[in-house]
Amino acid sequence: MKKTAMILALAAAGVVEAPLVFGSTPTTDDGTVQVGKVSKVSKAAAEAKKHAPLKAPYSEHVISKKTIRNASSMANAQTILAREPSINASSAGPNGVRSTITFRAFNSGQFSETFDGIPLNGAFNGGATNQASERNAVPLTLNDISSINIYNGINNPSVNSYNSLGGTINYRPRQPSHKFGGSVGIGYGSFGTFHWDALINTGSLDGFRSLFAYNRQTSNGWLANDGDQNTNYYYAGVMPYNQDQSKVYAYVIVNRNVGYTPHSVPLALINQYGYNYNWPLNYSYSSQTDTELTAILGDKSLLNSFTLLNAKVYAQNNNYHRTSYTNPAYDQSASQPYYLPNQSTGYPFWLSYPVPPTYVPANVFGSTHYGTDYHLYEEIRNTLGFQPYLRFALPHNTVTVGGNVNYSMEHSAEFWYGAYNMPKIGGYNNAWDEHDERLLASVYVQDNISLLGGAVHITPGIKYLYGYTVSSDDIGFYYPIGGSVSGSSAYTSPTIAISYSPIKHVSVYAAYGRNIKFPNIGAYYNNIGEQDNAGNYVVVPEKVQPEYVSDYEIGVRYANQGLHASADLYREDFKNTFINVTNAQGLSATFNGGSSRYEGGELSIENNFGHLLFGDWKAFANYSYNQAVFESSFNSSYAGTVEAGQPLANIPKNMINVGVDFARGRFGAQLEGKYVSSQYVNQQLAGTPGSLQIPPYFILNLGLQDTIPVGYGYIKNVKLTLDIDNLLNRHYYPRGFEDTDYFGNNYLSVLNGMPRYVFGSITARF
Repeated sequence: MKKTAMILALAAAGVVEAPLVFGSTPTTDDGTVQVGKVSKVSKAAAEAKKHAPLKAPYSEHVISKKTIRNASSMANAQTILAREPSINASSAGPNGVRSTITFRAFNSGQFSETFDGIPLNGAFNGGATNQASERNAVPLTLNDISSINIYNGINNPSVNSYNSLGGTINYRPRQPSHKFGGSVGIGYGSFGTFHWDALINTGSLDGFRSLFAYNRQTSNGWLANDGDQNTNYYYAGVMPYNQDQSKVYAYVIVNRNVGYTPHSVPLALINQYGYNYNWPLNYSYSSQTDTELTAILGDKSLLNSFTLLNAKVYAQNNNYHRTSYTNPAYDQSASQPYYLPNQSTGYPFWLSYPVPPTYVPANVFGSTHYGTDYHLYEEIRNTLGFQPYLRFALPHNTVTVGGNVNYSMEHSAEFWYGAYNMPKIGGYNNAWDEHDERLLASVYVQDNISLLGGAVHITPGIKYLYGYTVSSDDIGFYYPIGGSVSGSSAYTSPTIAISYSPIKHVSVYAAYGRNIKFPNIGAYYNNIGEQDNAGNYVVVPEKVQPEYVSDYEIGVRYANQGLHASADLYREDFKNTFINVTNAQGLSATFNGGSSRYEGGELSIENNFGHLLFGDWKAFANYSYNQAVFESSFNSSYAGTVEAGQPLANIPKNMINVGVDFARGRFGAQLEGKYVSSQYVNQQLAGTPGSLQIPPYFILNLGLQDTIPVGYGYIKNVKLTLDIDNLLNRHYYPRGFEDTDYFGNNYLSVLNGMPRYVFGSITARF
């Protein structure tokens, strides 16, 4: 009985994910407890994959495996999150290109995203997907994911990560099966979208299991000149040893994306030329390639009946290149009053040489615009990391001790030239040529104390975070002198929460936490080449302070049979808010913009009605209110004046999600809708709110599936799917910017949402 109690304590703490033997009682990845030849499903483990635990002391949500497998082919790891409260996500192009996301009003660099607990957020620019100007940098797809845990707010230190101010998104890896099998699928849909996928499970080969998955999708996109292709490779392997009391596991993701950047376009031009208008290729374009690697190798062992050790090493690589062209004949002018993407600079890089280099074509050198029509931007980043934890299941509490350390290097550069194939010569045609290093480390201890027979749970925790950064730049157009800037920051992040279940099926909770976000790399490289009072170029110390957040939450949950409901209120006091700006030459910078306040509430309900009339029905609805305002006024030569009480941009105050799921035998259908209220937009270069808003919108999506048994040869069944996204064919603008035209008038520049998308596929399973 004591051993069983320890097993259940570990399971409640989230250990059921490991196929380990607890004494004579093994558990599998799906939480099945096996005793001899009898299998009994752990209800707590199964429920944890579909809903947040009733007695969780923080705000949590779960996206299940079924939801992910039934998602539209145009959905991605960011946009699927938007069905949950307080998350707003959209893509400006196919395959997740130029996706953007906010979580409780925090941008993508202010909350963390993890895969099997390891950080996906870029060490230098914060976001996990399409960070900085890497517009098609996609680290993973739904092809790689089994389920998703969403932890709102600071949450506890065993699940949060670097940048966890607004919350943490943890993508759980897709697992290999114990049985041999596989599938092959193909699909076609709107915008010339083709899709191919293949999967094979080796089954258990003396205990060793592997999953290989391939996914490729090409699309012309819903805008003109917006084609893109994405190829994803995924591997998962599990090898038990030590009489099934330990396992070695590995996950590898390789994702490659190639295509054009969808650019924001003045709304006036869309109204004039049509909803699919994009800048013509002879005006401006950006072609880009990105390849991302994520690899994890870990070992999980039950050391004794109450101690679990999990340790993993991981490596990440991102290789991004973008070449842009802008025709100087269409630069902003009286006849073309709008600012073009990557507008040619007109800066005479070639005049830095006393005579033209021999490789410069004579018809290009000496041109009016000095050969700056083509622009190359590249970033190459590598990370190595180690993440261990020990978990102790004691009689009345579960203690977790763990940490993370990773070291990242980055090379970032920008060059201009008069031809597509450009030389890269430092001090000649480079705007910058930068090398960065960052060490991030954390260590934490957390307890989960159970009192009054489990009616009360108290979870105190503390995490120590440390960051050290070096940024070095060579001489370039933006850097009249070379140099390096370095700096370090450390912070102790406390958290504590309590949940209480006064009656069966009901729990209430309250939580408090503090955390930080280390400054992005722009806070460092901007200090190279500043001018002192005498007009000399100097390197000044890094002076941007980390962002600090204090989070306060209260909430209530109800769970009984098929009904699950939750409500919470939160407030996050934000200090040293980062303001990211871009000057007229395209150089970005980061500075502190005073304090701000983020607050709101979330309401969620889901019910499994069971069999009604002619099928099984489920339904869900959630509502979220989020408000973010500056609490202090500040002035900046870049951003201008910001007044206290002014709302932050890109924050819809009200969002509503509704959905119905129907199943009858082999047939299934889902109908889901999302409403997003109006929101202010940032000034294009300043990074602070303007006076213009994008209007509210409502999107409705439909999914249909039918599985036909075959039983012929090796084919078990064939699955047919039909997805209709934006069923009502709404024209909407999920993202926008405020800019100024040639005559000084403000105008709205927008990224178009996807119009109606119809896609059908067929998948054979064997």
